[in-house]
Amino acid sequence: MKFEEGILLHVLKLLAVRSIEIITIMKYKLMSKKISLHISCLEWTGYQFFQRLHTNYISLFFFLFFSIANAETILCPENKKIDQLIDQATSLNSNGKSKEALKLFQKANDLAKAVECEKGELNATKNIMLIYSEAYDYKKALEISNRARDLALSQEDYKTLSTLCNKRAILFENLGIYDESLKEYEAALKYAILIAEPDQRYYQTSLVYYNMAPYYQGQSDKKVLYYLEKSKEEILKISDTSKEVPLDKKLDMLVSINMNLGIHFRDSKNKGRNVKLSEFYFMQALKQLHLIKKEINLETKIDLYQALQELYQMKKDYRKAIQYGENMLAMERSSSMPYNRRVGYMVLAKSYLGIGDNSTSQKYLDLFSKLNDSINSVEKQAVEDPVKKVISDTKINGEKKITRIAAISFGILILMTGGMLIYRRRSHKIIHKKYEDLIGKILNENEINKIEQSSDRHNKNNGIKTAITITDETVKVLLVKLEKFETSKKYLRKDLSLTWMANSLTTNPKYLSEIIKTYKNHNFTSYINELRINYIIKNLYENPIYREYKIASLAEECGYGTPRVFVNAFKQQTGFTPSYFVEQLKTVV
Repeated sequence: MKFEEGILLHVLKLLAVRSIEIITIMKYKLMSKKISLHISCLEWTGYQFFQRLHTNYISLFFFLFFSIANAETILCPENKKIDQLIDQATSLNSNGKSKEALKLFQKANDLAKAVECEKGELNATKNIMLIYSEAYDYKKALEISNRARDLALSQEDYKTLSTLCNKRAILFENLGIYDESLKEYEAALKYAILIAEPDQRYYQTSLVYYNMAPYYQGQSDKKVLYYLEKSKEEILKISDTSKEVPLDKKLDMLVSINMNLGIHFRDSKNKGRNVKLSEFYFMQALKQLHLIKKEINLETKIDLYQALQELYQMKKDYRKAIQYGENMLAMERSSSMPYNRRVGYMVLAKSYLGIGDNSTSQKYLDLFSKLNDSINSVEKQAVEDPVKKVISDTKINGEKKITRIAAISFGILILMTGGMLIYRRRSHKIIHKKYEDLIGKILNENEINKIEQSSDRHNKNNGIKTAITITDETVKVLLVKLEKFETSKKYLRKDLSLTWMANSLTTNPKYLSEIIKTYKNHNFTSYINELRINYIIKNLYENPIYREYKIASLAEECGYGTPRVFVNAFKQQTGFTPSYFVEQLKTVV
């Protein structure tokens, strides 16, 4: 899917603009593609809602931070043209004209380099990075961020460094490189602590902690709660009369923190679930929202009202759920948020059913079905809309030019679509061939063959010289012990290591490692992976009950600490995922 999504996005960029609503729908559709359709509406939306708060907030903050910084200071006094270009580009980008903005930012960047104005170069580079990020070109954004980070380091601009690391963490997370993402969050925190102004330091550290909480969702409830509480602790250190951080900005952050605390304690997957605490934090968020004197961020208010709607529907306080749901939909009309609307329809349908109003319940259920169908057909709309835009924009050049551009556009679409279909079919054939080969291997093997193959391999390799001098007698003893180790299935232990295994076999790690390398044709890690994956493959094939297990349970069954490591090991050995293997077994076997 990653290849196809990348191609689709590339096509859309070539054929011009997409609407904000379509971008939003596609983004969250991609994020949720692995979530089962059978999960209850409330549980699914609770998870997505938390993640969406995290992503939207940091993107908005990142953009506003750079725009405000640019507006308040003259970046390059020796060449005011740079500031003018950045101002024009910022305005264009805020109006959705990212391509035009990118050209101006690049021009400002080149000019700043020429006059050696690092502040101007830093500002332009940061904005270029942001544009690529918003266009889903995460690798390009990361590449550009390296230069921005170097410039910020040379200027000891810790606030910008912290913000950059925050953004880089999200980019790595979007690419699925979670270890690097965590490192960037930790770097963001390190730089935030170095900010000289106390209130700015408190705000930035609060923001980093806030963004780290969703990183741990699904991994550790304790860490999610810890980072949200740390975020709140830092933001509360800021004085209400602070000149560095206005009160409204502080309150806005508190609203987001308390809202996420409410979602955390409402989450049905959270072992520490506490509905009373959830309601308390939601009420705190609502109270702080009302204290904001400036114009309230409508999306934040919509998210909060929807969270309250879901809470009260869960508590079976249907009238409150209806009140918040109807208010949320009224606000959503002026700020198109289709995912909020879809969930709002479903929860209202359930709530009206709860008070016995079947006709209104049916009305919202119909609205939900219609919007759901619309979301499911978004890829088709995303292809058609740019073509219509191209045709509309070229009317002034005559009907012939319109026809030519339309034909070219459709030709590109047909070629790309055909390429995607061919790639999908080819990939499927390759994967299915690997699956068939594995099934054939399973059918042809038996215990006698395994013993014979193992014996042949040992005899074949008896003449191989090891890098470490080991006596023939020691080799024979160790090979026998390895066979017993495999038979005993001790390779399923989660705490298994080379040192532990060497001690268990009464030898040293060097000898054991060399024996495995020479006679098993593996290093220690790949040797254990092969044993574990063969074990789970055998159980999945022979025992249908294993096919009902979740991936996390299968991973635990064969000794892996995390599902991700298990899936990677399975795919590396077989060429396909455990999910694909299970699906095929359910269909064929």
